[in-house]
Amino acid sequence: MTEKIGFIGLGLMGSRMAASLITAGFEVALYNRTPAKAERLAGESAFVASTPLGLGQQARLVFMMLTGPEAIEAVLWGEQGLVGAGSGCEIIVNMSTVPPAYNRELAGRLLAQGVTFLEAPVSGSTDAAAAGSLVILTGGDATRLEEVSPYLVAMGKKLVHCGAMGQATSMKMVINLLLGIMLSGLGEAVTLGEKCGFSASEVLDTVLAGPLGCGFFQAKADMLKQGDYPAGFPVKHMLKDLNFIGTTAEDVQAEVPLGNRVRELYEQALVLGLGDDDFAAVKKVFEG
Repeated sequence: MTEKIGFIGLGLMGSRMAASLITAGFEVALYNRTPAKAERLAGESAFVASTPLGLGQQARLVFMMLTGPEAIEAVLWGEQGLVGAGSGCEIIVNMSTVPPAYNRELAGRLLAQGVTFLEAPVSGSTDAAAAGSLVILTGGDATRLEEVSPYLVAMGKKLVHCGAMGQATSMKMVINLLLGIMLSGLGEAVTLGEKCGFSASEVLDTVLAGPLGCGFFQAKADMLKQGDYPAGFPVKHMLKDLNFIGTTAEDVQAEVPLGNRVRELYEQALVLGLGDDDFAAVKKVFEG
């Protein structure tokens, strides 16, 4: 496939992912609810659509990177929606993080309209998105996924096929549950160290020198040392995902007591006004 493709949702992650597609030489039609974000990427091989339907009239294959079900519903079936009358969209790849049950239900609704639906949520930070080095989790029809793989490879360093529809977002729930637990634990530990008389730098340098010196903790260390949290993945999005994780756990009858407690911590972070800060800012909850 070398045709023009579509990309909807140009936030922190989506803008970088779309840029990777453009850099790779693909023609991309862009749509974002805030047009300025699309216009920043416009150029010789990138075009701005004024509506989702307008984008669907230009692109048979469309990728979405949106905040959740409400935004997806608006894009697909709202005014001038992507799959409205006159659209030529045939394949939609949802890269958003949503509950697995929602993607399964969405696949059925779109199939009834003759549209193939695939899922491809991502694991990685904004830096990984900018570098085209995300891990991309895929679910759905393997033949169709193979068809769109050249575009996915432009955005990610590794594709992991997780199985049938809903399984990729299930794996994303697993990953983000662990991310929330790990970073909350690190914030709590560093704060304990500070109460014991150490600086955040002393605690982190010691922790990272040993077996806990993983890439994830290293990537967040400067934020914790400096107490400054520019968003790679904001608190509000982690809280959203923790709510999705809770719903998924109920669906599969899994116990997630740590996940439930971590969700409460992120709710407190939101109350503190940290919603737009990186999710490492959960440390401020422990500081009191």
